[in-house]
Amino acid sequence: DLIEVADLVTDMTLVKHPFRSGIKAQQGVEF
Repeated sequence: DLIEVADLVTDMTLVKHPFRSGIKAQQGVEF
């Protein structure tokens, strides 16, 4: 299994994001 032999394994799971609530990118923060 690849996870067994790897030195670093990252599991990035979306829990909550403002975009899903209809909040768009804000100038000065995201761009």
